[in-house]
Amino acid sequence: MSTTEQSHTIGLLCKTNKPVFTEVAERLRDAGHRVRYFHPRSGLSPRQAADMSLIVNKKTLPVALPSLWHARQVGTPLWNNLQATIALSSRLLGLRAVSEAGILTPDVTFEKPPGEYVAKGFNVWDDDPELNGEGDFYQELIPTEPVDFKYYAVNDGEQTRVAGRRVTSKLYGQKRLLGGIQTRPALASSLRQLVERFDLRGVGVDLVEDDDGQFWAVDVNLAAGYRDTALESALTTSIVSRLPDE
Repeated sequence: MSTTEQSHTIGLLCKTNKPVFTEVAERLRDAGHRVRYFHPRSGLSPRQAADMSLIVNKKTLPVALPSLWHARQVGTPLWNNLQATIALSSRLLGLRAVSEAGILTPDVTFEKPPGEYVAKGFNVWDDDPELNGEGDFYQELIPTEPVDFKYYAVNDGEQTRVAGRRVTSKLYGQKRLLGGIQTRPALASSLRQLVERFDLRGVGVDLVEDDDGQFWAVDVNLAAGYRDTALESALTTSIVSRLPDE
């Protein structure tokens, strides 16, 4: 670290076994910063929130929201801003947001529709979506192979990088990596629009591809893992760009 750079303490709301953020934490330490992990289910005390230079709310659960609110009140910046964190914790608002950004989303009902569907809880921290199960709302099941296309966008302070991968759908069993993808320009553009509209630093969107080659967004995730995307450098730069000057 040069003599003109400052050392900051960065609080990371994340489990310690997440490979991407483990590497990001090491990069931050190599740059001279201190990194403290906080388990996402434990929350932070008001004193802890105030003592951080920045809080990376990689995974946000209800228990952490009061701490994040206090951090905002005392001037501790968050990596993803509090308003977006709260708004996009609602699955329905997340779907509306990507729809407004130009990506198709499946129809939603509050009563079980005829045929197959995906049952979901209102909030992202609720149970995992379930095929033909019980939920707070019901999403049309798009006829497709049991594969999800996961798109990730990271705003590093100057540009928004987009990467993606294919994984097996958790609706049908254990998630398994199938490989990287060449991102579609129109989808990447929509993700960049979503990032700009909500002033995000990082976001993931799950999509499926129907038999006609059309993509549909089925989930928005501010707690994305970014695994197998080679976005570690962009994530590190993104976090550093949010650090205060003093």
